[in-house]
Amino acid sequence: MIRAVVFDLGEVLTSPPDLLPTLAARIDCEVTDLRAVYGDGRLAYDGGCGDLDYWGPILTALGKSADEALALELANLDASVWSQLRPTSWQLLRDVRSAGLTVAVLTNSPHAMQRMADIAPWRPDVDHLFVSASLGLLKPDPAIFELVAERLGLDAADIAFIDDRAGNVEAAAALGWRTHLWHDDADTREWLERLGGV
Repeated sequence: MIRAVVFDLGEVLTSPPDLLPTLAARIDCEVTDLRAVYGDGRLAYDGGCGDLDYWGPILTALGKSADEALALELANLDASVWSQLRPTSWQLLRDVRSAGLTVAVLTNSPHAMQRMADIAPWRPDVDHLFVSASLGLLKPDPAIFELVAERLGLDAADIAFIDDRAGNVEAAAALGWRTHLWHDDADTREWLERLGGV
């Protein structure tokens, strides 16, 4: 019987279609131009580098001036959009908690996500929020899963984990976590039902 469910955030609990249009509108650039550079340096950003270290080169590539204030604004806007849960995924969090299980979110995200998620309306429905930048570790490093299990105070077999990236799922499974590669909310709910998680 599982005792905790750990969810990824981006593309699992949240999949905002308006992310790049919202950011592009603030930057005053074309969405296609932003899309071409948005992923540049993201791994380092999720690993904990500063807002200007990530947003500065993006703004420069888009022909815009980069400064600390704008980088912070974009960081918070980006994280705010990414932290908007779909109604069906939010309900799934609530149902898992109602079943008496611990609910956690483990996300590869920058420091801004820690700030925005901590004040998000769904935060009270999550017992533990683990943000890679705050931890100084990134999925699929086994160390991040070991740290989460330690902080949850649970054995690996007691933890169910849902992620949309096969490499993350495989890394957790190798440590003994029960894992599910996310396809959609309905599929995830069925998997958790089989485990007794909802």
